Formats: sequence, C-alpha cells, structure tokens
Amino acid sequence: MILAAKCAPQRSVLDLVVEAGIEAVEIYTDNNWLGRVDEVVEVCRSYPLRYAIHAPSDGYEPDLIVDLTEGTGAEVVVFHNIYWEDEWEYMLKRLKPLSCRVCMENISSAVEPIRYMRRFGIERCLDLEHLILEVNGIFEESFIPLLKQTTHIHMTGYTFGSQDWHTPIHHAPQQSIYLLDLLKKTGYSGFVVSEARKAYQTLEEFKRLYNFFQGWKEGRL
Repeated sequence: MILAAKCAPQRSVLDLVVEAGIEAVEIYTDNNWLGRVDEVVEVCRSYPLRYAIHAPSDGYEPDLIVDLTEGTGAEVVVFHNIYWEDEWEYMLKRLKPLSCRVCMENISSAVEPIRYMRRFGIERCLDLEHLILEVNGIFEESFIPLLKQTTHIHMTGYTFGSQDWHTPIHHAPQQSIYLLDLLKKTGYSGFVVSEARKAYQTLEEFKRLYNFFQGWKEGRL
C-alpha cells in the first residue's frame, strides 16, 4: 500500500508533503485549476511524487483532464458520477492510451459505481468515510467484498457519530488500524489517500500522518 495525501497542486503544500516523507499525492482539481494545466504540470513535475488526479465534481473538461493526467504521469484518475453516457464514452476514449486507472468514487451509495464498472470498465474508488456514513458504522462482512473490488481508497479520521469529517487518518488511530488491516487482508496494494481538509495540511499533521502509516506498516502500532 502507498500512503497519499490529498491537496491542491500548490508548491506551499507539496513542499510540506515531501518534507514529511510522504511519497504520493491525490491532486484536488476544479475548473480553475484545469484552466492552468501547464502551470500545474510544471509544479508537479518538480517533485519526486507519485500522483493521482481527482477530477472536478462539476463541469466537463475531458481534454484538460487528459492533459493533466498525461502531464503529471498520474496513475489513477478519480471521477464522481456527473457525466452523461456520451460524455463518459468520449472521456474514456481520450484516457485509454494512457497507463492510468480510471475509477468512480461512491458518494451516496457503494452500489452507485457498479453500472459504470459493468458498462464502461470503470474501476472502483472506495471512499470509506462515505461508506461508514451510508451503513451507519463498519460491518466487516459487507466491507470485505467491496475492498476486494477496489482499485483506489479514500480514507479519513471520521468515526460514525462524530463530526470529524475529512480529518487525517491518524485522528482515529484505532479505527484506521482496523481498516488498514482489512485492506491488507484482502491483498489491496494501491494508494490509501488520507483526505484531510485544508486546515490539517500542515507540516506537523503530514509528519504525524507519515509516522502513523509507517508505524502500522512496520507492525509497531
């Protein structure tokens, strides 16, 4: 498994990610960032990081998304379910020559991506915070089949009933260790993206995140 932080493609944040020892990033994008693709690519290429791209959750800019994916060498591109069928067909046709995995994230339901997985061969990005909210907790029997279908993971420090949405995974160490152990049990080997909001994108928090994940990998937690 590869730990990744999620953030905008800004030098001020990427500097901190690299200093903390984290080796991968999922880039946040919106239509503003896509309008500056050349600048974003130049910034990202100056860091020794592995990349995933989170496409905007509104608008339709397939050619810019492809330019960003190709320019950064992104390994995964994550989408929300916002396109019409002909738009999906064009987007996937443009992405096909690239060596990236194309994933759809569950928003309101883990069932939501299945028809796109079947129809277009899109893979699953499993957002565990959304899943925990959907099913009111964690149910191992239900989670394991989904984890076995998953190419890309979003994870936070949210625990059911709390208000800790989009906090780093080390903010809920007991639950995060349990979920990471489940992922390991299923043989998952992709990115684990800690989706923390901007307030937690500091050097101290990135270092805590890195140390927590390393401690888990090395069996020290």
